Amino acid sequence: MQSQISNFQAEHFFSISSEEELVQCFRVRDQKKLVLPDNLRYPFNVQSYFTWKESSGVYTYLVCKMPNWDMPRGVAFKRTPPSGEPTGGLCNWCNAYGSSEDIGLLTVTMNANVSNSYFICQDLRCIEKIEESAARGGKSPEKHIHELYHRMAKLFENISSYRQD
Repeated sequence: MQSQISNFQAEHFFSISSEEELVQCFRVRDQKKLVLPDNLRYPFNVQSYFTWKESSGVYTYLVCKMPNWDMPRGVAFKRTPPSGEPTGGLCNWCNAYGSSEDIGLLTVTMNANVSNSYFICQDLRCIEKIEESAARGGKSPEKHIHELYHRMAKLFENISSYRQD
């Protein structure tokens, strides 16, 4: 069973060789919002996907690569601050439960007038949460990780197939 999981995860392994290559993963629209981590050393390898928050916490970035993609793709999510009393929520990607500080609305801008919102983990640690939950239950995380990758691929499909007016 372990070798199957390793092979499954190996499909999503990729490398980023330079800052320029990392920036090129993002759409021009998102490159304008990009704040790279200070302590990043190139080249670096990514086993599943790479994510970080910029220092103010307004933007969270995601870089991933699906097996059928030529190169990794990135997106900048804008955090929607919670309003009112803290509440609980369920991530639409990994089904983790958490407070409104953990699970919230992250938005992807399509153009000046259109954006898509996703109710997901604010830190995008979905794969870690799936693995932790599976380990606690003594089950394989493979099915849930596959579903996570499918949801991420749909996000990028929606972005790339979006046509402006």
